[in-house]
Amino acid sequence: MTTIATGFTANIDLLTKVTPEFYEEIRGFAGGEPKSVINTWEEFCTVIDWNIQRGSGAEYIVANRDILSRLEKKLNWSKSIGGTGLQAACAASCAGDQALVNIPIQSNELEELVSEHQGLVLLSDRKGDVPKHFILEYEYGNSSNRIIFRKEDEFSAEIISNTFIERLANHPDGIKWLLISGYNAFDRSEDIALFLENTVNILTALGPNKPKVHLELASIWSLDEQWKIIRTLGSYVDSIGINEDEYQELLGGSEPLLGYDDEELLERVNTACELLGVAHFILHTKQFSLIKSDQYDTSEWRNSLANGNLFAFSRATNGGLCDRETMQQVSLQAALHPRGETLRNLTKDRKDLTIIPAFEGEIVSTIGLGDTFTAGLLVEAPVKFLPLESTTLLNNDGLKI
Repeated sequence: MTTIATGFTANIDLLTKVTPEFYEEIRGFAGGEPKSVINTWEEFCTVIDWNIQRGSGAEYIVANRDILSRLEKKLNWSKSIGGTGLQAACAASCAGDQALVNIPIQSNELEELVSEHQGLVLLSDRKGDVPKHFILEYEYGNSSNRIIFRKEDEFSAEIISNTFIERLANHPDGIKWLLISGYNAFDRSEDIALFLENTVNILTALGPNKPKVHLELASIWSLDEQWKIIRTLGSYVDSIGINEDEYQELLGGSEPLLGYDDEELLERVNTACELLGVAHFILHTKQFSLIKSDQYDTSEWRNSLANGNLFAFSRATNGGLCDRETMQQVSLQAALHPRGETLRNLTKDRKDLTIIPAFEGEIVSTIGLGDTFTAGLLVEAPVKFLPLESTTLLNNDGLKI
């Protein structure tokens, strides 16, 4: 049984689907570019319509809480756990592994939502009202995604509990990987800066007890702040994970990443580690997942990428977290995405880049798929990295680089 640790934010999700009737109502108000901080109902409507038209998803801060009250009354909601660290921890424990998770604010309501997960250990220093996020799922044309709304100032910068830090340093069986996330939970630059400082101090203080560290990025209200997070933490982490929408936000491009032809897509991925300044770059998409490194042999990650794909697809097709038996059944019935297979074949002789096709099938829900992928990735991820210098690199034509 593998043990991973995850953090740092945790919340309760209120989930619903955008009905055709509701979409028609809000389209009448929409217009212009969306704002990251929403103050009026018209701005809220613009955010939804703009994302649905693009087929994208994002997270927004709602400064006017009356908007969330109005939204809550208009649609029917279901309740679940939220936050990258908590989502990943629950996915890992459901599959039979152990996960220690930092909880900034604990409550009986949150404990009840995760009570069925036997391998899950919640670590917190305080109790109170756990923040709630409103998640709208939509299907429009060939697109499906989710849009998240939350209140301002949900967490302070001192959200990493002492209990969590102590378990990281003194866990008797060792912790394989530490997932750090949640930097998009802060609304001001000074809060992000303080949280980054706290994170670096903790990682440094762990010394030889520090596990391998994976940073999972998420859309944030400022691109400059996102780059500050990457540049501050790049030398402290072993890998950075990102999805295709976040890739485009960070690194730009004339069209969405998956819209490029195979050659152009691979050319763009080739520069990711250099641009981000990290040892390993991990991309998870609906067509494939991949890992790129300019320093290490990535072939050791094949099983972890495939495991991440399986975790995410099983949740997508079942609408919830799955145990190992259910995932095994899903894998036997699912096909592999044809473009993922093509890209894998194009790069099969490369050591610096490994691509694993995603599973393809009918999707029930898109909630938490990136977090669930990350759980599957980390419970199988290697902890020893073979230097790339000991391998021979080949390009797509089979020639030495």
